Amino acid sequence: MIFKINSENINSLKNKGLQQDAEKYVAQYEKFKDFIRAKGIEISNIDYKEQEDILINKLQEKGARVCHNGKSIYYNQISPSCIDCHTGYGSSTYIITLKCNRDCFFCTNKNQDNYEEGISKLYDIKAQFKAHLQKYKKMKSVAITGGEPLIYAKECAEFIREVKKADKSIETRIYTNGDLVTEEIMANLKSVGLDEIRFGLKPNSLGQVEEKVLENLKTATKYIKRTIVEMPFPLGMVQEMKSLMDKLEDIGIYGINILEFLYPFIDSAGYKENNYKVKKQPYDVLYGYTYAGGVPVAKSSIECMEVMLYAIEKNMKMGLHYCSLENKLTSQLYFDNMSAGKSKIEYFSQSDFFIKVVKGYNEDINIIKNILEDKRAEYILYEKENIIEFHPENVYLLKDYNMELGLAYLACNYNSKTGEKYICEYQIDKIEPATFSMEEI
Repeated sequence: MIFKINSENINSLKNKGLQQDAEKYVAQYEKFKDFIRAKGIEISNIDYKEQEDILINKLQEKGARVCHNGKSIYYNQISPSCIDCHTGYGSSTYIITLKCNRDCFFCTNKNQDNYEEGISKLYDIKAQFKAHLQKYKKMKSVAITGGEPLIYAKECAEFIREVKKADKSIETRIYTNGDLVTEEIMANLKSVGLDEIRFGLKPNSLGQVEEKVLENLKTATKYIKRTIVEMPFPLGMVQEMKSLMDKLEDIGIYGINILEFLYPFIDSAGYKENNYKVKKQPYDVLYGYTYAGGVPVAKSSIECMEVMLYAIEKNMKMGLHYCSLENKLTSQLYFDNMSAGKSKIEYFSQSDFFIKVVKGYNEDINIIKNILEDKRAEYILYEKENIIEFHPENVYLLKDYNMELGLAYLACNYNSKTGEKYICEYQIDKIEPATFSMEEI
């Protein structure tokens, strides 16, 4: 079992070496929380992890497939592009414009550095695609997003045509709010080979979606087999979202991607008005994430899974996919760490793509050292720091010893000036040999 070390429990650690080692990361996390609060939104003091685990188990019992330690859960079918998204290798999403015909308070685009430029700009996504094609040689999937891409429907079709001309096997998709969908646009996109379209439905304050948009969704299903709804579920509207699921099932869409509701670090007024709070532990590991989505709103994961459970129990035929924020962050770690020169004591996790090592401290070092040497297992001893590091798979050798060990999360950084790659540590959690399993990491 992995015990997350935080400001509430760090002083309960028995091993003072572990406590001292973890203090800097706990302090960094508290500083990050202060940054969020300074934006005008509170952080929840409730940890919903236990409720999440109960719902994950229920979903699994009903036949849902739980992936990446519960970060992704799906039932029936799932878009192949969602599978490609986990590592992100050979998969790219292109912003054609940040201009949009809507102005949603929860929009994540406004926190991007180039937002003001992007709302008045049409990006050359053809050139970006060609550059990526040279880099990867083989692309798996590409997407057009915005803003609202269908403001430039003609350019979207030209881009899809260009992609299919380069390689017909590349999966193509477009994200849209659905407002601008017409028969003509959908027929044109089908003719150039669009494989998938994703509608980001926008419920109003009563949890209702405009009938015109639902009609446009029906129109899309006539032309594109994989017509998918991808949307964050507004908090406190479980019953309204269940009703929406019934409507989507009747329309006959391919599936729905249910997203955690996020706070995008800006415009806190709408969040304060609805009494939304940020999740107690916004990220599993605090890292320099480039994904501009924001941080999860507390209890959103619970309500997403409750609605998904409702749909499964009603035996809905459309695909159901719960996609957490943590699931969206994995591709960055994959790119950062896949090519890192890892030592023999480092483990590249296939769950979250962090590199991990185990650390022993103080009076435990001699015991660990003697056992590892007896089994001819690799380790690194830092005498000055009074720390020993070794591979997580060797924790089982210590199962008969009552000790607190540190599980360190590492990632590869890149110096743009020198071209040098180097490994940095970002977090330490507590593990105990008797309860630890490699399946957890």
